[in-house]
Formats: sequence, structure tokens, C-alpha cells
Amino acid sequence: MWSTRLLVLGLVRWLGPVHGYLVRREIDSWRMPGVAEIGAGSIYHALKKLAADDFIEVAATESVDDRPARTTYRITVKGEAEFQQLLRSKLWEVAQADDPFHTAWSFATVLTPAENIALLRRRAEVLYERIEAVTMLLAATSPDYAEGLEATFLPPHARALLKRQTDLWNSDAEWCEDTARRIESGDLLLGPGPDSEQSAHWREAIRSERFAEESALWQAVFDR
Repeated sequence: MWSTRLLVLGLVRWLGPVHGYLVRREIDSWRMPGVAEIGAGSIYHALKKLAADDFIEVAATESVDDRPARTTYRITVKGEAEFQQLLRSKLWEVAQADDPFHTAWSFATVLTPAENIALLRRRAEVLYERIEAVTMLLAATSPDYAEGLEATFLPPHARALLKRQTDLWNSDAEWCEDTARRIESGDLLLGPGPDSEQSAHWREAIRSERFAEESALWQAVFDR
């Protein structure tokens, strides 16, 4: 996965020479509520793959006491070029969000209006809980570095990223609440099942050439 590759390569570049445990610990410290964890296996696999591709190299292998030998890595010239290219391409890229909710919501008509309302409001609650957790983290940390207070320091660009995430979650939660209200008021009608009149009409539209042309147009917009 490109994100694991960029994270691991970037941290070896920033912290190197560094061993896998420190890379893993740093990645874990970046994890936000609700964001999937990158497992240790994925991190060590990425290190081995990056080394095989000559993007990083072994700086040393050492053993402390009776512990297993620990391999330390540093970035190579080839790895620096790869990091710079990957970093810029991903910052420029506007990618489609890979959210399973998008796919599942396409089949919302299978559920009753009451169940859709309940799940939307529950989703909003979870999102607000995540926002609260990150807001508390921001309040407990400082944007200004002070010697002796390293544990409470969070760089300004990291704070800005957390604020971006809470804004996205808030927008999602508001959409869920608004959609639940629309279903409840009857403004948004969801068919009772796959054999409803609405669903039958939609299926016929999908089969039509006009729908195919409109879908191609929308896809072109998203691909920009």
C-alpha cells in the first residue's frame, strides 16, 4: 500500500539510522481515533521490500543482551528520489475517498426508513465522539516547542492536519443528521425494497444508453 510505503520511507529518512521498532512506535503515535492501525507485520514487510528495492539500506545489525538482533536502516540516494516523487504526487493528487459507507449506502433501499434513520444517527454519534477525542488531544498539546515539554508538543502542520480531519468528520456527521431528518419528514423517499416501483424505474434507467452516457460524464468529473 502506497501510504505505508510513504510513511515508512519518510520515517527512515527523518529518523535514520533507525530500526523497525522505533518506526512502528512513531507510526502508532500518529494514529487518530477511528483510523485503521498499520500492523507491525506491514511495517516490517515494508522495510524489507524497501531494502530489496534499494530505497533503504542496512546501516547496522546489533544485539543487546539476549534480545534478538536489531537491524538499523538508512535511506539511500535512490530512496530519497523515490520519497520526493511519491510525496509530491500524493500531495497533488485528489483521490476518491475509499469509504465503505459509500458502497453500502447505494443499497440503502433494502432497509426500512426507520433502520436507515437509526444507522445514520448512530454514525453521526460515532463521528462526534471522534471529533471530541481529537479536540481534547489538541487542547492537551502545545503548538510551541518548549525544552522539557517535548511530550506535549505537536507541530503546527500536524495540528492543521488534525483540524482538517475533524472538519471532514463534522461535515459527514451533519450530512448524516440532515439525511435522517429528510427521511423522517418524507422529503427523501427510500423504496421499501429491490422490487419497489422506484427500484424498477432505476433499473430501467441503468439499462438505457442515456444513463450510460451520463455515468461516463460523471466519471470524467471525478477523474479530474
